Amino acid sequence: MKRWALVVAVILVLSMVPVWALKPVGAQMEYTTKTVTVNATADTWIAESGYVDYKTYRLAVGTYYGKEERTYVKFDLRKYIPPSAVVIKATLVLHAYNHYGTLSHNVSVYGVYDDNWSEKSLRWYNQPTNVTGPLSWTVVSLPKGNVDHDYSWNVTDFVAGQVSGDGIVSFYLHSNLSHVHTKDYIYFASKENKYNPGPRLVVEYYVPISITGLNTSRPAIEGHPVTITVAVKNSGKGTQNAPLCIYVDDQLVFNNSVTLYPGKSETFNYKWLPTSTGVHRIQVMIGSYDLRYRDVWVAPDPNVVAYGLTPYYERFYNEEMANLTPLYDNFTATVNALKQYGVDFGDLAPSIQRIENLMNEMERQYGIYNALKRSLLVQNPNQMSYYYAVMIHIRKAAFMSREALKEIEYVMPYLSSTLEQIEATTQPPASQNQTNTTGNQTNSGGAGNGTSVTPSNQSNVTPSTNITIHITRVLVDAGHGQYYVNDVGVANLTTRIKDELGWEVDVTKLPLTSDVLKDYDVVILLNPKEDLTSGEITALREFVENGGGLFIAGDWYKYVNLESLNALVNGYGIKFNDDELEDDDQNSGRSYYPFVGIYNADHPAMKFVPDGWKMYYSGDTLDVSGNAVWLIRAYDTAYSIDASKNVVNAKGSEPVIAAAVEVGSGRVIAYGSSRALSDSYYGKYLASNWHFIKGALMWLAHED
Repeated sequence: MKRWALVVAVILVLSMVPVWALKPVGAQMEYTTKTVTVNATADTWIAESGYVDYKTYRLAVGTYYGKEERTYVKFDLRKYIPPSAVVIKATLVLHAYNHYGTLSHNVSVYGVYDDNWSEKSLRWYNQPTNVTGPLSWTVVSLPKGNVDHDYSWNVTDFVAGQVSGDGIVSFYLHSNLSHVHTKDYIYFASKENKYNPGPRLVVEYYVPISITGLNTSRPAIEGHPVTITVAVKNSGKGTQNAPLCIYVDDQLVFNNSVTLYPGKSETFNYKWLPTSTGVHRIQVMIGSYDLRYRDVWVAPDPNVVAYGLTPYYERFYNEEMANLTPLYDNFTATVNALKQYGVDFGDLAPSIQRIENLMNEMERQYGIYNALKRSLLVQNPNQMSYYYAVMIHIRKAAFMSREALKEIEYVMPYLSSTLEQIEATTQPPASQNQTNTTGNQTNSGGAGNGTSVTPSNQSNVTPSTNITIHITRVLVDAGHGQYYVNDVGVANLTTRIKDELGWEVDVTKLPLTSDVLKDYDVVILLNPKEDLTSGEITALREFVENGGGLFIAGDWYKYVNLESLNALVNGYGIKFNDDELEDDDQNSGRSYYPFVGIYNADHPAMKFVPDGWKMYYSGDTLDVSGNAVWLIRAYDTAYSIDASKNVVNAKGSEPVIAAAVEVGSGRVIAYGSSRALSDSYYGKYLASNWHFIKGALMWLAHED
């Protein structure tokens, strides 16, 4: 055969060989592939018209009279696919559930390089401009109305590039009918859709060689060796040799070729001697396939540190004790006086016991420190040498003194107020040979400090009065997407409750179960965006009927959650309406920001509201029946309308916006405005409503 014919034959043969077979030795391998389905971390749709859709369960693609509607989706692959992965195939999948119109759409998907968009703030005018595509397209042909169909787009190349980059992938979907002058669009399910699957990215990939673990053997201490352990896995079916590199602060400290056996993990160790304190970055690379890092804090030698810190902690302890000693003496005297009156410390009992435990342990730790210090001084009278074992005891004593100080500062206002109330209304404690025949005492409120003094069931003998200290506790629900709690905030409300009433306030995102509610006296439930569960409604109703107080607030018709609110107060004589209060004459600039100011002065919840007081208002109205009574009405110039602008309450009807009812041994106050309790309008809403809210909360807590 001639030489040129042989060359041609070789070329023809090579042209039929797969590309992977032409890689260098060590890369001619088979790999185990994996397939993962990743759900979207963000999704939304934007309209060229500027329309904003606050319904989070749908994604639109199409046209609205020539104005495009476009969907954006984002996926975070970093938890699912390592950056060294080789992507074989990536498919974007969306579920269509509704079609408005009859036209077929050719829907293209584009890759978005800028992942810094947010589903809450993305609009047509600020959408990313750094894009590529179309990556692929799919014909969506559906009948009008409800549908049920998955559609997919091949996005392999774009995803492969993003996996080896930042690991976050964004797309947008565009219809070829985007500028047709008609209404024709498809609704795809978003990640919040309760009935259909949201956007998914299905990725098939394999990992040639990966670093599966990077650890240090012990806390890093300056001058002490640390073992860096690296675990590496060969996912192929043949032996491979690859360079393993370890970097400390970008400096190469280890570089060696390692042998990796098929389908196995190998562990390699390197001893690193840290020479300086602070944060150091450890990076490991295996070949060109994988990179992993971790930050390691290198602490100074504790014995070196102890030499300087021990005198510091001793000064710290002495300064704290100068403040703590007189406070503790006062605390002890007050506690002993209250014991003579037969006080049950109730809610304060754990804190009082904790103070005693702290003081005892602090004294013990300081005693150990002094003994060790004296021992060291005997061994070396000319130079004191502190060691870590000595320092830890004075350090513990110092921090315990501060902790005890804070605990005493917390309980003393309650203790002192209770003692003042008792001494103002009760004879001094009887001596042991006397018997007091006066009646039991009940005193609620405690000068506004949140202390309820409650009679016990015991017979009234010496000591002269048996009482229990109770700290009123308020729970604000934030677990149902409440806009005025989570987005606007209720910081001013919680501060006022703590400062003016002396109560404790917690904000929770936990489900409202009986176990959670049992520790509270009052629950504040502002308009929930997400529905209350049937179990939560049952727990809240039981909480009220067994003596708890519930402040429940609504919102105007666009946002009010009538289903949950009315299910909660069903049968109590209160009903939230699907409307909005307006007043063309008495308002703060807009009819839908009315002033209100007609009050039921006979009800104890209204005792702090001055005559003629005007309050900011934004919300719905209430219907009142049965045992419920109105607390606040709008002016006779006010009226309410529904979403269709129909009048629900006419002018002159003075619509009810706040009501109260006693249910079982508990109490409920309903208010049509959640905004009134929030930090909205620079705190002006709460400031104008506080006279009402303060009295309402005290009535709910049975401190009226």
